[in-house]
Amino acid sequence: MSPRQKAQKPIDPSLDPLSPEEALRRHQTGDRSPEVLTTLNQAAWEAYHAPWEPSVETQAMTDEMPDLPLPDEGPTPLTMDMIGAWVAQEGYTAFSHPTRGFLINYKFGLRSDRCVTFRLYISGKNADILVLNWSCDKRVPPDQFVRALRLCNWWNNEYRWPRAMVEQDFRYTDADEDPPPSKEQVEAREATHSTHLVLDFQACLPNGIHQKTLDGLINSAIETSWSFWRQAHENWEL
Repeated sequence: MSPRQKAQKPIDPSLDPLSPEEALRRHQTGDRSPEVLTTLNQAAWEAYHAPWEPSVETQAMTDEMPDLPLPDEGPTPLTMDMIGAWVAQEGYTAFSHPTRGFLINYKFGLRSDRCVTFRLYISGKNADILVLNWSCDKRVPPDQFVRALRLCNWWNNEYRWPRAMVEQDFRYTDADEDPPPSKEQVEAREATHSTHLVLDFQACLPNGIHQKTLDGLINSAIETSWSFWRQAHENWEL
């Protein structure tokens, strides 16, 4: 083939790289061919990245699916083992009983001005109700009973859970307690009509729950409960 014939050979446009301007023009007309998209991607990369950075071609996704973690299985029925897993994960030292749940005793806190006892157990006919209960060692004298009621009413109006109550335990000294109160405790309660503040949280979970969701639920309730005890001491003097 002579040089003249080579010069007269028709030029295939596909052999010439597409300019960004031409790619943009074709894109505006609706062209979404791989050639147009590749040119625009490369132009955008060069405009916003340093020359030494890997090109968009290098970072393109492969056709293979990445190794993503498999989704968790569906919710599982609530069990004491799930609550026990939360206790172990948080590093608590807890008393446990097969049917009465877990009991955690918190040390005295200066901001709450009391020792708090936290109980977790499962209740309900179908054993599908998570119950969280907080009580404390600080008593409410009879002359502060109405003030304690006002605190609970204010709290329950501001917060949905946990619910706050004033428990008149002197009325229930004959109830089955674990451990049962001593004779001296019964007499002191009945003589002084002392009461104490308690918090209660209940969640019915008939369809079960994920372990991580359960962990978050308990931790959120605990965090909110400390707000109550601080309010009782700092703002209500109880």
